[in-house]
Amino acid sequence: MAAALLFLIPLFCSANESYIFNDDKIIGDKAVIKINEMGEELYRKSNISVYAFVSLSVGDESVNKTEYWSNFTKELKQPYVLLVMLTSDKVVDILYSPELEGKFDKAKILSPYPMTGSILPLLVLKKDYDNFTAAILNGFADLAEQIAESYNIVLESAIGSSNRSTMDWIRFVVYGMFALAFLFFIYKKVKYRYAKKEK
Repeated sequence: MAAALLFLIPLFCSANESYIFNDDKIIGDKAVIKINEMGEELYRKSNISVYAFVSLSVGDESVNKTEYWSNFTKELKQPYVLLVMLTSDKVVDILYSPELEGKFDKAKILSPYPMTGSILPLLVLKKDYDNFTAAILNGFADLAEQIAESYNIVLESAIGSSNRSTMDWIRFVVYGMFALAFLFFIYKKVKYRYAKKEK
């Protein structure tokens, strides 16, 4: 019964012409508006649908995940790209129509490294709703902009430079943390050796 109800979600969301499935209200309203703006413009200019699905989970272990996503994506406007984030299940993935293979760099978008990834590095510092909002907005923007570029389309709603500024700030913080941890390690080693010589 639970699985059957889950399969009805796409029908409801598609009727509202939304490009984000946010039933658990994890993503902030301003980000939802921006995602819908980018999704609508990209679809209007390319006939490609990019969606974001953000939820705590898609059900317990009794739900067949392969069957679930197969049924879910059938209800989307084709061809599609679906950015998925399941916060409780700790899942981040991108599903897409076969014909869109090579139109964006999935590995780069989902990379955990600050120099390349546009989603996971934003979840490093703290996992709360603000970070989920920033991560999904950043990832959706990167995805939409890559697809637009591959079709020589200019997205007026693109985040662009502000998106890169956010990632630059994240890189600064993350690498700063690594640098501090390394310096602390060196300090402890030197202090230990000095104390040993004193004895």
